[in-house]
Amino acid sequence: MAQRKAGEVEAFLSRPDTSFPVVLVYGPDAGLVSERAAKVAALSGADLADPFSSVTLQADEVEKDAGRLHDEARTVSLFGGRRLVRVKGAGTGSGRGLAGAIAALGQEPPADVTVVVEAGDCKPTAPVRAAAEKARAAIALPCYPDEGRALDATIDAELKAMNLRIGREAREALRERLGANRLASRGEIAKLALYCMGQDEVTEADIEAVVGDVSLDTVDEAVDACATGAVKRLPELIERLTGAGTATFAIQQAVLRHFQALLLMRDRVERHGESATRVVEARRAPFRRKPAFETALGTWTLAALAPALGTIERTILAARKEAGLSDAITAKLLMDLAVEAARLRAGRGAKR
Repeated sequence: MAQRKAGEVEAFLSRPDTSFPVVLVYGPDAGLVSERAAKVAALSGADLADPFSSVTLQADEVEKDAGRLHDEARTVSLFGGRRLVRVKGAGTGSGRGLAGAIAALGQEPPADVTVVVEAGDCKPTAPVRAAAEKARAAIALPCYPDEGRALDATIDAELKAMNLRIGREAREALRERLGANRLASRGEIAKLALYCMGQDEVTEADIEAVVGDVSLDTVDEAVDACATGAVKRLPELIERLTGAGTATFAIQQAVLRHFQALLLMRDRVERHGESATRVVEARRAPFRRKPAFETALGTWTLAALAPALGTIERTILAARKEAGLSDAITAKLLMDLAVEAARLRAGRGAKR
């Protein structure tokens, strides 16, 4: 099977294997998908400025007419040299038409052509991903939010270009604000480097002054806000997530996991008589999130959590079917949950 683990992708791109002319780049980090697809395109050998050598298609076009991709992939460049065919927006809908084209091109690859397909988060069973992994001349490259060494490498690359150093404490402060989206993170680092131009070293004060928070911590804040009924605070958090380019799939999954955890924890409260504080301690929730966990646990009952989870699951399905409306659908889910939490808290307060 032609695939790479998330941690192996950068190494692969530094030494690209030309035996895989069909490349699927996929994952929940849309910025990283776009950046790596651009890198594959740059390494393809095609003249990206020449419209006869480089063409971009939308996945929904290919889905309606898979022959379009076949025709572009097998077209010979007018002036010779390699060609690039880039397909954007894959991973929504069934994807069977595009998957069929990937499978065919991966089994009988055209000469002197690189095909790069950009997709969102794909399960192993997704037709597009399965086709790329099985075809002999295709490869699938996963892209997940930056962590650890990958994030440090991004920081070092951007700061080195401006001849800037960064100390350990300042680096930790910067890392806490990055990671939700590769392009958003790189943009924040570039902005920081420009701000520090003329200095030798980046300080924590510099980071505090100019770097926006695009970290996954904001996802946790939004999840806690909707679970505790913080309706007034939620719009600002949603705006921060949208501005950072955070994948809606990551938000949806965080909400789903949190409410599933609340269901299990609430079961211990209602059916086993344990206190909310003790249940949260046993859960080993992060220290900064313990108050929110306890508040949510005191707000939602088992009777309320069951329909809430049903709503979350239906919303995730709807967002996948209507990818173009995914941001709006996810934002509405967060607000609806927050309003319901506020209603439940008000009801419990009135009973007292």
